[in-house]
Formats: sequence, structure tokens, C-alpha cells
Amino acid sequence: MTSDPLLDIRDLSVDYRISRRETLRAVRDVHLDVHAGETVGLVGESGSGKSTIGRAVLGLTPPSTGSIRFDGQEIAGLRGRRRARLARDLQVVFQDPLSSLNPSLKVGDLLQEPIRVVRRVSRSEAAGIVGDLLERVSLPQDAAGRYPGSFSGGQRQRIAIARALSIDARLIVCDESVSALDVSTQASILALLRRLQRELGVAYLFVSHDIAVVRNISQRVVVLYKGAVMERGRTAEIVDRPYHPYTRTLLDAVPIPDPRGQRERRARRLAARGQRPGGPSPDLAGQGCPFAGRCAFVDEVCRTRTPAPVAVTSREIACHLYDPASGHPRAAGIAGATDPLARLSAPIAG
Repeated sequence: MTSDPLLDIRDLSVDYRISRRETLRAVRDVHLDVHAGETVGLVGESGSGKSTIGRAVLGLTPPSTGSIRFDGQEIAGLRGRRRARLARDLQVVFQDPLSSLNPSLKVGDLLQEPIRVVRRVSRSEAAGIVGDLLERVSLPQDAAGRYPGSFSGGQRQRIAIARALSIDARLIVCDESVSALDVSTQASILALLRRLQRELGVAYLFVSHDIAVVRNISQRVVVLYKGAVMERGRTAEIVDRPYHPYTRTLLDAVPIPDPRGQRERRARRLAARGQRPGGPSPDLAGQGCPFAGRCAFVDEVCRTRTPAPVAVTSREIACHLYDPASGHPRAAGIAGATDPLARLSAPIAG
């Protein structure tokens, strides 16, 4: 990407106070950017900080440190009218569409409200725009006269997407927007998002715990664990050839329709658990690698030093295994392996 990013996050950290004397760092020095017309996936387990990043972008959670720039403008800390003006360009689709849609308003009124407030058009003009939106998201025209409760989960998510698009949003944060849907409905919503991106050039920050879903929609992916970036790069490369042990853990958790392949994945998960040495996990202050307490390849350096991001081919990895200067005994000579983690599964020679 040569153009300036639409969304540019630098050194973002978010802290939550969990007691009078203790603070949890939910997001740690995250760098992230999204270009116009691009989808970037933000993937990790529950508690990884991915939704917190989305909320910080939307202004729902204040950042502790760092910068969030949208189209060159600093938006971290914006309040009142300045934040309200940003809503035209920056929208969200939540996990549960029913809870984000007013059940006492008809769909047409739900969609017209932001159009009339932001675009300042007449009721008849807004009704025409609503009709176009319903057609874009493949809903019947009579949907405007019905209440949200009369639709299926997938249809309600289409309504939520239509609302996000109603004021010509340039970036939409999709926060677990398909996780509550069945597999076939997920596929149709993902196809809808891809089509709308081609037609409108809208960008997505796609937040999900499911790396298989992220693979189907994202051009690039950022893998998070305990608020820190573990691996980032092109989605196809990372999913087809994971380098970071945590990325492999996420992929091995995805079921596949191949009994032999599923057995191999299960064997890798069990082997990793069996090889994991004991020892304390990193503390709340962020000392050491966040994944050290679960990693099969952990060394003392992993518990005492936070890994610096290392560029390997076209990706970036925060892991001592890929830094020859880290002092990890298995760090040398693995970056060119066909499967680096399989190469590491063997005992150390000598």
C-alpha cells in the first residue's frame, strides 16, 4: 500500500482499573492501519483486546496512550459535536443486531433517522434512499414497514449493515458481526460485505475470534493475544503458513472436513500442551511474552523479555523464535523452513 491509510493506529494502549490498586492493560502498544476499500481482520480469543480496539476507534473506550488517526485527523479523545460529525464516515455493525435496533421503530424509520439528521434531506427523499439501501442489502421493499422483531437473525444483520451504509460511511467496524449466525447465513453476510465493498469502496475493520471467517473476507490480518500483536501480514500467507505458535493454536482450533487432517491438528494441540514447561505467566505489567505461559517452545528469555516485532518475508512477528539476537536456543535457522513450527517440534540437537 503506497497511499496514506484511512485509519492509522499507533502505540495504542488501553487500561482498565480492576481494583483501587490494580490496573489491567487490555491493549498493549498496538500498531494497525486500514486503507480505503480494504478489509483488515483483527483476530484473537475472547479477552485478547480486539473489541477494545474497535471501541477505542469508535470513541466508546478512551485510550490510555497512543494515537488514532482517521483520514489524517487525530480522533482519540474527540467529544461532542466533533465526534458526532465523524459518525458520517465511521460506523459499526455489532454482534447482536436485535439489541442495536430499536424494536419499537419500523425498519424504514430506523434507516431514515440517520439519513435525515446527517444528510438533511426531506422525508420523501429519505424514503427513496431507504428503498435503495434495502435493495442493496437484498431485502424486500416491504421490509421498511415491518418491525425488527419480525426478521431472522441474518435479515436483521442486513438491516444493521444498511443503517451503517445509510450515511455513506467510509469505514465500518464489524465487531463479531457474523459470530451469532449459522454457517450458511454467515456465508451470505460475508458475500454481501464483499459485494458492497466492491460497489462502494467502503473499508472494514473486521473483528472476530474465528480465523476461518477472517480468512474469507480480509486482505490483511492482525493476530492479537492479551492485547499484544503476535503476528501481522497478508491473510492468505499467515493462514496457509503460520509462524507464531499462537497463530497455529488458533488455526488448529478450527474444525476441518478431513478426518486425517483433524487428527493431525488434535495431535499438535496435545503435543504442545505436553511440551509446555511450567512457570508463571507474564504479569499484568506486560513483562515477557504474553503467550509464554501456553507456548510449547518457551524459554527463560520469553518470560523475562518482551519480544520485539521482527520482519520475516512480508509479515511481522513478535516472537523470540524469529529473532537471532534474542538468545532463544531455537532461534537460529528456522525462517526459511516450509513449516517452521514443525521444524521446532524436534528436540534441540546436541
